[in-house]
Amino acid sequence: MDGSDSLCSDGEQAEDGSVPGPLILMVGYDARTTRIGDLPVIRVERLAEALSFLDQNEAAVIVIDLDLPDTNGISTLQRLLDRTGLTPVVVLVDDHDLALKALNIGASAYLPRNAAGPGVLGPLVESVMATTRNSADLHRREARLRVAVDGAGDGLWEWNFRTGDVYFSPRCSAILGFSEEEATDAPNRWLDRVHEDDLKFLHARLDAHIEGARGVFECEHRLVNGFGDPHWILARGRAVRDLEGRVTSIAGFLMDTTDRRRQEEQAIHRSLHDELTGLANRGLFIDRVERAMSIPDRDGGAFLSVLFVDLDHFKKVNDLYGHAAGDKVLREVGRRLESVLRPGDTVARLGGDEFGILLVNIIGAELSIHIAERVLQLVSQPIAVGRNEMVVNASIGIATSESGYEDAASIIDDADLAMYRAKSLGRSRYQICNPTMHHKAMSRINLETELRQAVDHHQFEMHYQPIVDLDSGQVAGVEAMVRWQHPEQGILTPSHFIEVAETSGLIVPLGWRVIEDACNQVGSWRRDIPEAENVFLSVNVSPKILMDNGMCDRLQATLAKADLPASAMILEFSEAVILDQGDRAQGRLEELRALGVRLAIDDFGLEHGSISQLDRKLFNMLKLDPTITKRVNGVSSGDRLPSSLIGIAAQLGIEVVAEGVETSEQLEALCGIGCRMAQGFWFATPAVPETVENTIVTPPRWWVNPRGVWKSWQQY
Repeated sequence: MDGSDSLCSDGEQAEDGSVPGPLILMVGYDARTTRIGDLPVIRVERLAEALSFLDQNEAAVIVIDLDLPDTNGISTLQRLLDRTGLTPVVVLVDDHDLALKALNIGASAYLPRNAAGPGVLGPLVESVMATTRNSADLHRREARLRVAVDGAGDGLWEWNFRTGDVYFSPRCSAILGFSEEEATDAPNRWLDRVHEDDLKFLHARLDAHIEGARGVFECEHRLVNGFGDPHWILARGRAVRDLEGRVTSIAGFLMDTTDRRRQEEQAIHRSLHDELTGLANRGLFIDRVERAMSIPDRDGGAFLSVLFVDLDHFKKVNDLYGHAAGDKVLREVGRRLESVLRPGDTVARLGGDEFGILLVNIIGAELSIHIAERVLQLVSQPIAVGRNEMVVNASIGIATSESGYEDAASIIDDADLAMYRAKSLGRSRYQICNPTMHHKAMSRINLETELRQAVDHHQFEMHYQPIVDLDSGQVAGVEAMVRWQHPEQGILTPSHFIEVAETSGLIVPLGWRVIEDACNQVGSWRRDIPEAENVFLSVNVSPKILMDNGMCDRLQATLAKADLPASAMILEFSEAVILDQGDRAQGRLEELRALGVRLAIDDFGLEHGSISQLDRKLFNMLKLDPTITKRVNGVSSGDRLPSSLIGIAAQLGIEVVAEGVETSEQLEALCGIGCRMAQGFWFATPAVPETVENTIVTPPRWWVNPRGVWKSWQQY
């Protein structure tokens, strides 16, 4: 029998025997209808015809009578299912046992033959198709979820509250560290591996979700897996409840968050610790001090102490041996400082070569002093760097909470202040901050604030002190001296503010303003006043300006703008600056000499290196310190130091200016030993430009002795 002759349908067949679109195939049964729902019905008599038809067509549902001309019974259904796979099959059978067997091997539904009229069969077929569609959608969603979960590396779990079993996906088992031999699905497989410190938290979160207090169960906890390694796990899930609100199951996923946690912890550690030494950084140190200060005294008289440790002359280590060597020294110093700590104490690198130590639960100052002495001893031990051994020392400031500090910044600042006091007393020692020192510190802070405002609001004016040529009595040059027009205290000399200007860095903008204003003033005098045609300008320069990048270019531009020759500019530097800066200072001084600027050593004679500085052939002038000038008491003075210094300078072709001349006897004696220039109160006090201008034009008769006899230079 030809398959196409036995087909009954209102659907159109193609030439190859196929029917377009989905359809319902009825095998061995005539439903006396050509459509069920929107689908056409195709009917065949035999199983062979059905299988042949399915080779070219896809059925949405198959309805089959198990009693066919060419086969019957369960074997009929089995052969059909083997061919159709997931296509739903409705069997028509009167035998109840046979119907159950059909359902067990894969039939979707069954119907007795005498009940299979269109009014019953049609709704049943539509129901089967709807169930199949839902099942297919579910399979697709599960497949997509499986791909997503597998891609994310998460593990799935489902806890059945009715049976007590927990399903763990293979990935979930791997996260939990289950071995293949562990086949039980009891929840303890998971819970027994939770870190004991986190188990209570996990149960609390789980109970809160079960009771409805939390919409989602979520808990990140530590877990010791089957291999003994500690891991961090994020567990999430949601409960399924019955109509009465009882939890029947909870399903969710597990995510291994160990790597993320480790990265977060490393980031937090980096933000709170110094990268070079591994010690706490300034931020963490301040936080530790704040926390310690906020804890009430429970031990009766206990307080805390802050030690501010600064390495002496550490800059020379970097300059001489390089930053790699300096870094090794800092690491070793940090290690040594850690060795003096007690439980609860903190050591931090505050920046550069500065360290802080927090001591808690201190009774009396003795322990702070003992630890400070121990630190001084440990730090001063040689440090091996390559083939070299380096020795560094430290200065330490100590501040204790006994003084009643309100915040961490205040006690740290006072410890810093005490450290600077230790440096000023000779370094390699400690100092304890006291109320007097604190008062001075507060005054210093206020002064710095006022000084900063003064720089911003141009509260400074220039005074000049004449430098007199002792041969002619004329003004040879002027030294520029700045004065602060304080709104409350009046005119202040540099002795009141120059140290704060240096330490705060304000000396740089202030110093350049002095240089620029003085150059403009002297340039104007040289252009407008015939008597000032050869007057030179002398300015004392801070080491911060000397080593400032671009110093030479800026000075050259300033001289050009003021129309002042470089040879008319004398820059004064103290011996201490030159000795401290070493080769870097010499290089900058050579650059200045190349510009044509003249250089002078100020306060000459105070340092042991004075004579050696003259031999470096960098300087054009030396200015005798007033203490040297005072040693000249008269022409017959037996003190040979002043005359020796002047004689050496003359042999080297270096000009000499005697500073601090206050008496006619000093002037007479200086003239007698060959000094050619001088300045001091005997000639004139520093004054405003108008006064100095008059002095340049009409110089007084400078040299008169106490007996009132006027003398001229030619008489000596």
